[in-house]
Amino acid sequence: MAHWVSLVVDGLARRRFSGVSSAIFNLGAAGVAEEGDAGIEPTPRQTWDIGPPAPPARTVRLRAWFEAPNEAVRAAAEACLPRAAAARWEAVPDEDWSTAWRIHFPVLRFGRLAVTPPWETEPGALIIEPGQGFGTGQHATTRLVLERLVSLLGATPRERVLDVGCGSGILALAAAHLGADAYGIDHDPVAVEDARSQAVRNGLNVSFDTTPLDAVPGRWTIVLANLFADTIVDLADALIARTGDHLILGGILADREQRVRDVLDPRLGRPERSQAADWVCLHYRVPDAELRPAE
Repeated sequence: MAHWVSLVVDGLARRRFSGVSSAIFNLGAAGVAEEGDAGIEPTPRQTWDIGPPAPPARTVRLRAWFEAPNEAVRAAAEACLPRAAAARWEAVPDEDWSTAWRIHFPVLRFGRLAVTPPWETEPGALIIEPGQGFGTGQHATTRLVLERLVSLLGATPRERVLDVGCGSGILALAAAHLGADAYGIDHDPVAVEDARSQAVRNGLNVSFDTTPLDAVPGRWTIVLANLFADTIVDLADALIARTGDHLILGGILADREQRVRDVLDPRLGRPERSQAADWVCLHYRVPDAELRPAE
């Protein structure tokens, strides 16, 4: 098997990247990539950010891949670099690249619910194939909501669960897998098709479509919304109007939490709160129908 190594260059001036990468390509590199300097990627701009975007970093990391380079090639590659740049060579582990991505989708357990990819399934598990719809259970926001959902299901017979912004459908599918009547909606038809295929894979009778939240009839025992904070604020009235007992909100960055709570706390009271990394989940209990706006 071929022996691959990568040349990693930190502190490379951005303006020098194009010239250096061209020179390294000419020495036989199989590929060159620009990364955040020292491996630190810039924070992506969010939909709610205002003002002009931050200027790009002045320095970057260059990473180039070579197949078994000899000492002369290594020396020539290093000679292409400016003196201020810090360079090193790293071995690239031999692996099957066609399946290596699977390590990012391990089996997840949430109490009595196991969520598995199709290549590592087990009896009684909910199988989620990574696809175009957001939500395989790996992201902190999905895990937080799943933990809350699993802890609630089974308290009363045949709960009704509405998943708003369903993505892959994992939340609605988990609810149905544990015995609830579930329904998922998403504005993205590609996500809806992904969710429907996941339902078929698991043999679950769950409806998914692009119905707007305002057009969803009735109230649901549990309403789930794993969305951005600003979207939750925009949908607050409709979410509350469709919540029978529990409203579980995910996808909220910690620095946006107060914006959500300023809108919902005065109407629903103080929520139960959980957090993983920078993400927050808020669980509101809605015992009093008078707190909800009229439909």
